[in-house]
Amino acid sequence: MLTPPRTFAPAHVVFAGAVLAGCGRPDSAGHPARAATETTATAAPTSTPFAIIFPRSGDTVVEGRSYVIRWSAPAGMRVSLGLVMGGKDRGMLAVGAPARPDSLIWKVPVGFVTGFGIRSSDQVRLRLEDADSAALYVDAGPFTVTAGSDNPPGQPARER
Repeated sequence: MLTPPRTFAPAHVVFAGAVLAGCGRPDSAGHPARAATETTATAAPTSTPFAIIFPRSGDTVVEGRSYVIRWSAPAGMRVSLGLVMGGKDRGMLAVGAPARPDSLIWKVPVGFVTGFGIRSSDQVRLRLEDADSAALYVDAGPFTVTAGSDNPPGQPARER
C-alpha cells in the first residue's frame, strides 16, 4: 500500500549549503524514485538498509557545484549527516532530519579544499547516523573534493 507524501515539521536542522530534497523521477503516485542501495550497515534484519548511496568511495565532487547526497534509512528514523576531511570535522549538513526524504542537495562551498592551499583532497568522508543513537552509523568514502577550473588554491574564493 502506498502512503501519501508527508509533510514534516521543522524539528530538524539543515545547515547552510544543504537543502533537504526528494530525488529522482517520481513514480505514478508522486513518490521519489528509489535508487539501488549498497548495504553497509543494517538497523535490523527486516528493515531498510542503512547506507549512504551517493557519494561513494572514489567519487569526485567539485567546489562550487551542487550534488544530491542520497542515503537509505528506515522510515520514521531521524538522521544526522556529518562531514570530515582528512580526519578533521568539517561540520554537520543535517541534524535530526527525517530519514525521508532520503536526500539533500549540498552545494560544495568554494574554498572547501582550496581554502587550505591545496587543489583537491581525496580524504573526504560522510557519516550518516541515527540522530537518536549515535551507536548506529555508516561512513561513506573516502571521496575527492577538487577545485573548480576557475578556483586556484590559495586564492580568494569566487562563488559561482
